[in-house]
Amino acid sequence: MKEEAILKNLSKHINLTKEEKEFFISFLHYKKLAKGEILLNYSEICKQQYFVISGCLRNYSIDEYGKEHILVFAQTDWWTSDLYSYVTETPAENIIDALMDTEVFEMRKDDMEKVFERVPKFERFFRILFQNAMVNSMKRLSSSMSIPAEERYQAFIKQYPTIYQQIPLKHIASYLGISPEFLSKIRNKLAHAS
Repeated sequence: MKEEAILKNLSKHINLTKEEKEFFISFLHYKKLAKGEILLNYSEICKQQYFVISGCLRNYSIDEYGKEHILVFAQTDWWTSDLYSYVTETPAENIIDALMDTEVFEMRKDDMEKVFERVPKFERFFRILFQNAMVNSMKRLSSSMSIPAEERYQAFIKQYPTIYQQIPLKHIASYLGISPEFLSKIRNKLAHAS
C-alpha cells in the first residue's frame, strides 16, 4: 500500500492514531509522472506539497541565458514544493519535473489547513520539515561559497546515495554550480585515487 510510505515518513516526528492517519490519507492525491513530465511550471502558483513515493524530482530555475540552476533533488521519501510560491501565493520562479518515472502524493494547501485544524500535531511535523529545509538551504549556500567543488561532489554522493548514479552528470554539475566538464575531471580524479 503506497500510503504506508508517507505514514512511515510522518512517524519520524509525530505519532498518529488510526483515525488521524485515515483523515490525513483522505486528502492525498496520487500522481504518476513519466520521466521529463512537469509537476509545477514556471509562473504557476504552487498550491501543493509533494511527497515522493518513488523516483526523483528536481526543483530548478532557468536564468536569462537558458542555463539551469538546480536547487534540490527530491528523491524517494522526500517532500518538496516551491515553498516561496506556496507561502506567498505568488507565481513560481522554479520548475519541478521528474528526472525518472516518479510517483508522488500531493497535498493541497486548503486540505492541509483542514488537517492542521483537526489534527494540530501536523503543524509540528511540517514545522520540523520546513526548519530542516531551511537549515539544509543555508548549509548548501554556505558550502557553495566556501567548500571546493570536489568536496561538494562527495557531500552530494552522501546526501543522494540512491540516485546519484541515475542522474545525468549535467544535472549534478548544475546542482553543484560547476560545468559538466569540470565534474568529469573531479570524477576521474576520485576514480584514480581509489
